[in-house]
Parts: sequence; structure tokens; C-alpha cells
Amino acid sequence: MLIQSFWALAAAASFSTMAAFVKFCNATFGPLELVFYRSLFTLVSIYAVVLWNGYSLKTTKVKGHLIRDSLGFASVAIWFFTLGKLPLGTNITLTYTTSLFLSANFIILSLIRKLPIPWGAIWSIVLGFTGVVTILQPSFRDDDLIPALLCLCVACLDLAIYWQVRKLGREGEPSWRIVFYFALFCTLATFFGVFIFEDGFHIPDTQSFLCLMAMGGFATLGLISATRAWVGGNMLLVSCLGFSAIPFSELISIVVFNNIPGLYTIVGMVLILIAGLAATIVTKRQEQKFK
Repeated sequence: MLIQSFWALAAAASFSTMAAFVKFCNATFGPLELVFYRSLFTLVSIYAVVLWNGYSLKTTKVKGHLIRDSLGFASVAIWFFTLGKLPLGTNITLTYTTSLFLSANFIILSLIRKLPIPWGAIWSIVLGFTGVVTILQPSFRDDDLIPALLCLCVACLDLAIYWQVRKLGREGEPSWRIVFYFALFCTLATFFGVFIFEDGFHIPDTQSFLCLMAMGGFATLGLISATRAWVGGNMLLVSCLGFSAIPFSELISIVVFNNIPGLYTIVGMVLILIAGLAATIVTKRQEQKFK
């Protein structure tokens, strides 16, 4: 359990650091361009693993991959855009509200199947919503509202991705194949998207090139760490430790970007963190009832 905890914390720290480098690069590169470089780095890394181990990339789940990849592409593209608009800690906190949407999903399923109402999930949503409102008002400027709402959209999309990845996994698709096709889809989509929706690719200088490499490196490290954590068996532990990305990102935001959060932002983040942990525990228990 100690080793699994280490990998879960390493994944949270890696993804938070990756997000910081995305924020650094936003001044030079467009969101789609950054998604391209991140996806290309992951694609090459996973393909190297495939070649090394002699894995097969053949799949009969083309439709399932396309659904997952389309949702994932939309999620990461919107997220990379918002990283250039909001303080890092606030951004990560809002995108980590997926567990609250998952709780709402189980409440609806309970009503449909006429099961007892999961009051724990309801109260976690109320607490989380209170945290979101506390962050949004009155500490937010008007030009921060749209990026904040987009972060909540990312969290909602991530719920749909969760169910689709879960479905692919139950159909026998290994995680590395799911990641490979997602990276391939994003690489191809952003390659054309950069020319259609942005002003093309930019030639990086030494500093921005190093930032791009660091972004891709921490993304891959986070992916590896998360995979090692999830195969450890205790999914509830990993889910809860995943929320450590919130304090990690806030610390980076303060130290690196000098974004000192206001009182309302701090209170809202704490409420969302507590609500997320509670919702994760409740939904893990609810999942057992729907198996």
C-alpha cells in the first residue's frame, strides 16, 4: 500500500507540474499546438513500449476508441486553453470536480432503479457546489468566469471519458492501447487544427523548447505513475490521493507564478477538496450496488 501511495502522489505531482509548464508555454504556443506536442511525446513513448514488448496494436473496438478519443481531445484542448487564463491552483481545483458529477450520476441511477437515495452523494454535491460558488464569487473577475465554467465542462467531459474507458477495459482493451490511440487521434487532429483554428506552428527558442520537453516528460511520467498506482489494487486509495494535485498545484501557483489566493478562493478550494474526497468514497461504495 505504501508503494501504491507513492505512485499515486507521484502522478498527482507530475500532472500538476506538467500543467505549470503548459501555463509557461501558453505565451508562445496556442492551446492546440501544445496538445499536439504533448500528444506526440506520449505517442512516441507508448509506441516505443509497444515495439520493445512486441505488443499488437490491432483492435476491433474502433468505434469505442473514436468515442473515447473525441471526448478526450475536447477535454484536453479546453483544459490547455483555460490553463492560460486562470491561476494554476484554481484551475486544477475546478477540473477536479469530476467526482461530484459522478455522484450526481449515481443519484440519477438510484432513482431510476428505485434504490435508496445516496444522501452522502447528495451532501457531497451540495458541499462541492458551495465551494465552486465561493470561488466564482466574489473573488473572480468578469474575464475569469468563462474559463472557470469551461473547467467545469472539462470535469463533466472527464466523467463521460471515465465511463468509456471503463467500457473499453471491460471489453478487453489494455490501457496502453487505449492511451496509444488517444495520443494518435490528438496528434492528427491538432496537426490540422493548428492550421485551421490557429496561426500555424511556431519555431521554439531554446527556453520554450525546454519547456515543451519538460511538459511532455512530466505528462509521460504522470501517465506511468498513474498506471502503476491503479494496478496496485486499492482504487479508493488512489482516487483519494489523486486529489493531492490540488495542494500541489496551489503550491506551484504561489511559488512559481506568485498567484496568492484570496480568502474566498482558499475556502472554496478546501470545500471542493473535502467534497471530492467524500464523493469519491461514496461513489466507490455505490458502484458495488450497480455491478
